[in-house]
Amino acid sequence: MDTTKLILAGAAAAGAAGLLLTVFADPTAGDLRRLDGVATTAKSAVRLTVPAQAALMAPDMAQRPIFAMTTGNGALAEKTLQLVGIAISPGRKAALVSVDGAAPVWFVAGQPGGDVRLIDVDGRRARLDTPLGERMVGLNDAPPTPAVGAGG
Repeated sequence: MDTTKLILAGAAAAGAAGLLLTVFADPTAGDLRRLDGVATTAKSAVRLTVPAQAALMAPDMAQRPIFAMTTGNGALAEKTLQLVGIAISPGRKAALVSVDGAAPVWFVAGQPGGDVRLIDVDGRRARLDTPLGERMVGLNDAPPTPAVGAGG
């Protein structure tokens, strides 16, 4: 027998064996089964509506108006804020703040706190989020004075 014919016959036999293995013993069958499982899980997953997605992305935005009313009925009044103290430790920043002349309350950065929320604190100032926007309040700022015509 000729060596060329022998090589060609061996190559043909190897190709046929590879084809039979691919057809009858598919090496990707396990991967395809796993992908089918992923597709089934994705189809049965809970789908979020657009409002739910917005609430997950920015909880404040779903509850707060974009523009606050500052005049007329139902208008929001600017909060009077006085920074009384600051506490900074590893992993925690807090500010002791008097809101609208009430007794000072500790606000912790990043935690919700009603209408007023502490954003950040440095050695002398606190940055607070109020219904009418962000405000910087310093330790040396003068205490707020009552508005003209307020009181009696």
